[in-house]
Amino acid sequence: MGAKRGPADPGRRERIMAATERILLEDGIAGLSHRAVAREADVPLGSTTYYFATLNDLLDAAIRRFSERYARRLHAWGAGLGEISPAGLVEALADLVETLLREDRAALVLSFELTAAAMRRPELRDSALLYAETEREVLSAHVDERTAWALSRVLDGLLLQSLAAAVPPTRTDITGPLAALLAPDG
Repeated sequence: MGAKRGPADPGRRERIMAATERILLEDGIAGLSHRAVAREADVPLGSTTYYFATLNDLLDAAIRRFSERYARRLHAWGAGLGEISPAGLVEALADLVETLLREDRAALVLSFELTAAAMRRPELRDSALLYAETEREVLSAHVDERTAWALSRVLDGLLLQSLAAAVPPTRTDITGPLAALLAPDG
């Protein structure tokens, strides 16, 4: 089946975005090109540049979509916590880390790759930092701002090191650093 054209194809932009996400999840930033996206989305090459003039525009839009999806998930997770003790929050965060590592490994790898790319590509920084901003925002409903900031950094470190490790972290590997921040005396 050939690519649809013109007004008869109102879903073209969405197909381009979905194709971009699939490429990023499978091949990372190195695999992203207008040509690869056009082929994956089954659209003419000119369509990708019509909607996204540069590769950075396409990448930025994809980062924002991933970030928005993560934000919705994290907000729902945070809202489900209700009133929670520091020790309870340690366990809830450990559950979250284990779930993310098990169910969203490709998205986590991509999020860290995008953050690393933003170090050299300032135009991507705002989008790449949306993950950490969401974490701090959600955690701030349960702890003070300073602790939320520290927890966000610890979560990033736990996730990054876990992704790079040869074996998954133990529950204690995860709860230890979190408890040091949230329940240091307990």
